[in-house]
Amino acid sequence: MEPAIYPMTAQAQAVADRWAQAALSCEPADHARAEAAARLAYQAAGQPEPSRFLWCPSPPSAVEQLRRLLEDGHKSLVTSVRRDNLNRSLAVARAPIWEQTSELDRFNAFGDFHHFMEWTGYYGEQRYDGVEARYDLMEHPYRCNPVTVPERRTLEPVLHTVRRVYDLVHGPIWATIDGNLTASYTMQPAWFWDSESSIVDQDDEGHAVVRYCLNPRDWFFEPAWNYYPDWLLLAAIDTYQEVLGTRPGAAWEGCREVALAAGPWWPLTDVAVISERPTVLRINAQGRLHAEDEPAAVWPDGSQMWARDGKALPPP
Repeated sequence: MEPAIYPMTAQAQAVADRWAQAALSCEPADHARAEAAARLAYQAAGQPEPSRFLWCPSPPSAVEQLRRLLEDGHKSLVTSVRRDNLNRSLAVARAPIWEQTSELDRFNAFGDFHHFMEWTGYYGEQRYDGVEARYDLMEHPYRCNPVTVPERRTLEPVLHTVRRVYDLVHGPIWATIDGNLTASYTMQPAWFWDSESSIVDQDDEGHAVVRYCLNPRDWFFEPAWNYYPDWLLLAAIDTYQEVLGTRPGAAWEGCREVALAAGPWWPLTDVAVISERPTVLRINAQGRLHAEDEPAAVWPDGSQMWARDGKALPPP
């Protein structure tokens, strides 16, 4: 059953517009702003700052660089620098809401935050990152207070807007990138315990996982969400700050600014990999990735994506 999407206030609309525009931006990345923000994110996570930034002209180029860096011994810091920073900020931003919630509203509250994100179809990258720690939020979910009814009404329209932009524009792009990268991989079902009494496999829609075996290294990979900035969680935290008047703390600021200044990024030990934005994104009146006789998406290195009405096409 689809969740009810409540009308947005002007403040919530501003937050939704900010992240939708970031998702569709073709402006050149602001390198200085993104690098300063990445350093801030490392600092907030208690990690040494990167000694260099590797700017890549397209997401496919960035993914190939990631693979080389991991094989060379660099360790992924996605969990500590991005996910843990955002989870801490989320907890800080939500704490005042629960403290001011009546007993009745607490009784009617809806699950914890991550269950709210999953059950309502908003789950994003924070569940799998494509680089490390694929199962941690399923085996050890991030626990926080249940989501209250007013809180849910405020969040849902913002998250719905941001997710829709992703589904219609970036979903086809990353599905194509995924298909090209993993065309020769061996695909196997990945099984894991969902609870003490049940086991879930890749046929379960809510917890689908596919394992791609690349040489001796196992990669767990959900196309698109795991490689993109944590837009949904960032938009949620932004909503708490702008609309609900709580303060998320400094830990999220670095992640927020990188996402607003550049394309996808990945923190590793000693090096941060950051992708440029596309130079072209063409969409139709329905908001779908679309172009008739030209590529629908183009990146600075000439990488292209052809699509019509949101469906990927092979290049001519």
